[in-house]
Amino acid sequence: MSTQETSDILFVGDIHGCLEPLEALLRKAAYQPDRHRLICVGDTLNRGPQSYAVLQTLYRLGAEAVRGNHEEGLLRAFRTATPPTWLDPSRDCLDLAQAPDLDRWLEWIEHWPLFIASTDWIAVHAGLHPLLPPEETPASFLTRVRICDATGQMPIGWDGHLAHAPPDFFPWHQLYQGERRVIYGHWARQGFLRTHNTLCLDGGCVYGKELIGWWFPRDEFVRVPGLSNVTRSLS
Repeated sequence: MSTQETSDILFVGDIHGCLEPLEALLRKAAYQPDRHRLICVGDTLNRGPQSYAVLQTLYRLGAEAVRGNHEEGLLRAFRTATPPTWLDPSRDCLDLAQAPDLDRWLEWIEHWPLFIASTDWIAVHAGLHPLLPPEETPASFLTRVRICDATGQMPIGWDGHLAHAPPDFFPWHQLYQGERRVIYGHWARQGFLRTHNTLCLDGGCVYGKELIGWWFPRDEFVRVPGLSNVTRSLS
């Protein structure tokens, strides 16, 4: 087995409980768990119909993942008395919430890092702070930022449309000055975007668009159709 084979990493964008697209992407990519590394950039669950099965699949394959805002929300919903207003345990992630081994999966997710880094890249769910190193950046920023100002402040009440961004607020990746490539998701409305030092893999899979994977270091993309029979609108 060559060094090239064992060093190949498949990064995957926001899965959101969409098992069939995930399985299709892994087949198309010819992913082999004994030869390749699999890293998910967060929001592996919720909104889609099979969060429980997605987690089972990722665990079986030995996948790594960073926590996204939906994992953070799930942990708050079941581990604290203050769940986020957008996550309803009686409706969201219902298959996982009803699982008899829920605590096992929550414990696994709790051990996921907020970012994974190497000398060449950083995987994070939402983005990086323009001034702070990742290890000093609040979880709320790493898992939720889309736009911010030069000091790292995020806007209040922004509706998600770039055309409505307040003055002096920009997509975080326009303020990023690092040389390590940042691989992220979280921004289905923006969708796939590549700059010289950032790569967004959120293809809007759960909204019926596509699930996107990216092989490193061979720099190859793998794309498959997203969830079929979608009734929800892009948020």
